[in-house]
Amino acid sequence: MASSGVPYRDHRRGPRLLVGLSAFSWLVFANLAGAWEGDGPAIARVRLGFDATSKGGASNSFKVGSWVPVWIELKGGRESFQGVLDVAAADDDGVPASLRTGISMAAGETLRLITYARPGARDPDLRLVLTDPQGRRRASAVQANFLHDPPRALKPGETLILTTGRPAGVETIIDLPGFRAGGLGSIDAGGSEFVTAALDVAGERLPDRWYGYDAAWGVVVDANDRQALEALSGPRGQALVDWVARGGHLVVAVGSQWQAVKSSPIGSILPCVPNGQESVPSLEALDAFAGSTKPITPPETPAVRVARLENVAERGGSILSITSNLPLVVRGSHGFGRVTVIAIDVDQQPFSTWADRGMFWIRALDLRGRRVDPSAVGAKLGGGGTRFYQANTKDLSSQLKVALEQFPGVTLVPFGWIAFAIFLYIALIGPGDYFLLRKVFKRMEFTWITFPAVVAAVGLVAYFAAYRLNGDELLINKVDVIDIDQIAGVGRGCTWFTLFSPRNQDYAIEVTPTPLDAGQPVAAGSARSKPSPETKVLLSWASAPDDRFGSMGSSSRRFSFGGGGYSYEPAGEPERLENVRIPIWSTKGLQARWFGPAKPVVESDLTPIGTDRLLGVVQNRLDVPLEDAILAFGKHVYELGTLVPGSTIRVELAKDRNLSGYLHTRQGSYVPDATSSLAAPIDRGDLLMAAMFHDSETTSSGVSLLTNDVLHDLDLTGQLALSRPMLAARIKRAGSRVVLEGGSSDPRTNQVTVLRVVLPLRRTQP
Repeated sequence: MASSGVPYRDHRRGPRLLVGLSAFSWLVFANLAGAWEGDGPAIARVRLGFDATSKGGASNSFKVGSWVPVWIELKGGRESFQGVLDVAAADDDGVPASLRTGISMAAGETLRLITYARPGARDPDLRLVLTDPQGRRRASAVQANFLHDPPRALKPGETLILTTGRPAGVETIIDLPGFRAGGLGSIDAGGSEFVTAALDVAGERLPDRWYGYDAAWGVVVDANDRQALEALSGPRGQALVDWVARGGHLVVAVGSQWQAVKSSPIGSILPCVPNGQESVPSLEALDAFAGSTKPITPPETPAVRVARLENVAERGGSILSITSNLPLVVRGSHGFGRVTVIAIDVDQQPFSTWADRGMFWIRALDLRGRRVDPSAVGAKLGGGGTRFYQANTKDLSSQLKVALEQFPGVTLVPFGWIAFAIFLYIALIGPGDYFLLRKVFKRMEFTWITFPAVVAAVGLVAYFAAYRLNGDELLINKVDVIDIDQIAGVGRGCTWFTLFSPRNQDYAIEVTPTPLDAGQPVAAGSARSKPSPETKVLLSWASAPDDRFGSMGSSSRRFSFGGGGYSYEPAGEPERLENVRIPIWSTKGLQARWFGPAKPVVESDLTPIGTDRLLGVVQNRLDVPLEDAILAFGKHVYELGTLVPGSTIRVELAKDRNLSGYLHTRQGSYVPDATSSLAAPIDRGDLLMAAMFHDSETTSSGVSLLTNDVLHDLDLTGQLALSRPMLAARIKRAGSRVVLEGGSSDPRTNQVTVLRVVLPLRRTQP
């Protein structure tokens, strides 16, 4: 072949060189990554939550929407290591939320640590990442790497009881009317889903933070489990005590280990003082307590040893069962929670062989079978599904979510209109475009012009319509519930708020409690401030428990526009959220809880008369009115009206009625009926009042319209049963301040605050 004079060039050299450089770069990166991860620590083992012991029990059980402990074991590498461990779980929108923990390890060391996560769906989608101070990833793992079997998800409405030792009969509650085995998937309206889980004391799997017990309705401590009492002697015992103070219910079976219980950290919060043992010929008093038809001590049963429980009145306790002047069951308050003490051994005879011991635990744990009436809910909400946002609504928290998404000036477009608009759009770009080109222009190639023109026109119309309907203002709907125990001098707060963002924006969010007597605080803004050191804040996302799109009861993973994830700050303390992405014209629900010292806000002098009547005065010490005020005592309520600053009212002169009837008359303001419009306003104050006294609100048949599973910590009906009077009222003052960083302006906040005050009570008339 003759030469053309042009030098020959192999045109394959470029691609070959590119492939070679790519392979070389990948090998270098892989070697560097291998060196980093090989020299550093490795994730050896991960355990999630608790070990369920109910039917179909399983390890790694957790409740959706509750904080859950995560136990992690790390193996040190060839070098010492300092860095950060991120544990991420998907929130209710499917966005990873990471809690960070500082790590310091010597070479070859095995480190066991506890951190926490809050999954927002039945698939927690856990991810672990270990990074060094330079931000380099040294180890990572996804859920499938360390949990070979999927974790067991409990739904938000299921009742979880945590136990230590062998308290006989707790597991039999699922066989009683009104209850059924939980952790099995779907919700059955015929009974409360009930799950028990044993705390792994031998494996040292006890939470060291109060919110590690967040999923539990109650905790049962069998004192014959000496290892558990020893494990509760340090920070883990204080975590349990802190959980009770914030609203938990602790049940302690003292029995023969009265001395060990008395000297343990939980001994200081008991409503009595264990002091020795005595023999009693019969425990028939427990038959009456449990409503048993099968006696615990039949005739000819030997005498039974019980713990002697003393100083009940001095510690503010109430005797629920007594025999031979010896209390058998005593209950009292600690902060906003309760402690129940049982004087017998619950892992030994005669209790362990008692046929009705499950009925005893229902009373001891103050459990209630499911009392919601599904047919009544369906009729009230328009047939149980005619409205997209109310389908499957069963819980008060679902109505709270709807209420917090009602923004003045923001028009919610019904789903039917959106579906119709999508249909028109498809018709325009499909058959509409075809017939226009075929019949009018008779030039099919014009589709290169008409198709993008239609898309652009529809996009502009949608944008300006959305702008007209939604505006460009940053909005917050916010509710605060402030509880103050004036006897103990402590307070707790719960804040729920929904943020409406007019643009795609990443926000840093925190909530700061504000004293009620410090003047009107700004409801929201960008200026940061810290609460007092004694006040601890817990901030996270908020959602509804229903089995519907956009709720945390859903079992499917969701596609999200919420960015790559956000983090809890500071390390190890979920007090602040960083980099929370909220897409344009969309919302994000959040919640905060806090606990700390509190000053008195009401002056009172109250004396009981009979079983549920009061005599005395109440004075408002705040500089804002107490509006729509009530005073609840037992099953009764006094309607006090509005108490202006400094005013005093005599309680016995106020209108009084049954508390259940009072609450029932308010239902229509927060559960609109089938004839109400889609945007019918929900009274957030009445809704919160229903949650705060939910178990007091029952019909003649003992059935409630909606459950209160997610917000059950708000319900202090159990405290009313301990003869603790409570004043509740609305106030025009925020109990907390939302601090936002990232918004272009301070948000406009719609605020509702409900105050509840636990008041002292004279035991003798003056």
